Amino acid sequence: MTKLEILNILHYDKAHISLNPYSFGNDYEEKGVLVLMKLEKDSDLDYLDIENVCFQCPVIEVHKELVSMILYLFDKDNKIYNYSIASSKFKITRSDFLKYEKMIGTIID
Repeated sequence: MTKLEILNILHYDKAHISLNPYSFGNDYEEKGVLVLMKLEKDSDLDYLDIENVCFQCPVIEVHKELVSMILYLFDKDNKIYNYSIASSKFKITRSDFLKYEKMIGTIID
């Protein structure tokens, strides 16, 4: 599944893949993270504009243009194995959690 297909399924606006430079030769490290961002209308906020995003221990990121941000960790086989909610301006419902969890096991093309 491509990152654009995942964007459409979860109704997010932007996606960014960030590779972990420490993963090469270290099996316990994630290969990278798929960052999904839901933005305010007409926002041009980019992932690179956000500072201090930690993939293993995210604090809730606050930015006026950012509505929601999900971080999907993937392994050396590009298979999603975990996720974190890194930002949310609104209450997260059970159906949201179920949608996010449904992506676990998905292979990113």
